[in-house]
Amino acid sequence: MKYENEKIEFKREISNSLVKEVIAFCNSSGGTIIIGYNDDGSVCGLENAKEDLDKISNKLHDSIEPDISFLVAPRIEKEDGKDIIIIEVLQGTNKPYYIKSKGMTSEGVYVRLGATSQPANRDSIRDMIVESSGITFEKNISITQNLTFMYTERIFKEKNIAFGIREQKTLGIINDKDKYTNLGLLLSDQCPYLIKMAVYKDGVKKEFIDRKITSVGSVLQQLEEALSYLKLNNRISGKIEGMERIDTYDYPEESIREVLLNCIGHRNYEIPGSTIVNIFTDRMEFLSLGGLVKGLTIDDIKLGISSSRNPRLISIFHRLGLVEAYGSGIPRMLELYRNSPKLPEIKVAPNSFLVVLPKMSLKKEYVEIIDYLKEKDYATREEIEKILGMKKVATLSVLNEMLDRNIILKQGNSRDIIYKLRM
Repeated sequence: MKYENEKIEFKREISNSLVKEVIAFCNSSGGTIIIGYNDDGSVCGLENAKEDLDKISNKLHDSIEPDISFLVAPRIEKEDGKDIIIIEVLQGTNKPYYIKSKGMTSEGVYVRLGATSQPANRDSIRDMIVESSGITFEKNISITQNLTFMYTERIFKEKNIAFGIREQKTLGIINDKDKYTNLGLLLSDQCPYLIKMAVYKDGVKKEFIDRKITSVGSVLQQLEEALSYLKLNNRISGKIEGMERIDTYDYPEESIREVLLNCIGHRNYEIPGSTIVNIFTDRMEFLSLGGLVKGLTIDDIKLGISSSRNPRLISIFHRLGLVEAYGSGIPRMLELYRNSPKLPEIKVAPNSFLVVLPKMSLKKEYVEIIDYLKEKDYATREEIEKILGMKKVATLSVLNEMLDRNIILKQGNSRDIIYKLRM
């Protein structure tokens, strides 16, 4: 039996909602509408399928803009001896598709969300218009044309890369009408998109002990300022192994750099606001505006699949040697945490992208427990007491801290309790 989902919609008969269902599929990733089905996926059939087929064609042609005739293929089929109509709907390339009488409004534009068709919000409609037009933020003319590039010029000079008018046109900083683009604005000394950073006393946003906002200026300058500030708040600790002192940081410096580059390079600059970095006692949080680029999933970016809202900016980062390869940032960040008991988290909302870097430096007792659990798979409290050489109360205190930090799991009840590493 078939079931409704993000790609399939059932209808007993032709109804006024058919138009919005077709629009939703065209504006999303396509799908199939089956008319002559009950909601539970059973066949009820149609009495006058040929007549209904004509009605459908006329209804869709008269009600939807832009033209979708090449995206929709209705046909009659028989199932269980009954006539049904199957409408295959392709994803459109001229979005947004909308109800003629309603226009490009939330009342006229629909998208597919799960197994339902929902009105699109203003941001979604705007994104579809931009996607269809091919005019991106980077290519648009900057409102501010009185731009200077002292910092960016210095960086290009240090890399022995030319930065004259011809190169600026090639890079997309100046367009074919000799106007500065928004890409130029991002690299200019007048760039208004800032990075705000705050250090908090504990693990919640209750009391901050320090904060900094980057200066107005090139995103390259802001990257350097942010990295310098975060380095000051990345505590270093050392231990002696043989004749050497081994220094370790709370957070891998390369991970911080990769995440910041990701925040700057891939954020949606059409959404007003700043990139936010919050530093807590046990983690750093990086919040960038703009969710995932359309068509990508979190699993995709973890694998290194890359698609940027700002491909020209990323290209410049690559040319300056700031990024090693396209899409390498997130996989590299995860690799640096490969041996850590707690991995970075990535959370995505429609208009934001959050990366959480957990602190890597651990108490000596944590390390001893982790090493034992890696070897033995699990341990009782009594075994851990012997490992640490501590009494019951002190051991339970350490175990509870590790449970609170999601480093270990506790399983079983009463005397059968065991502890395992959280995978």
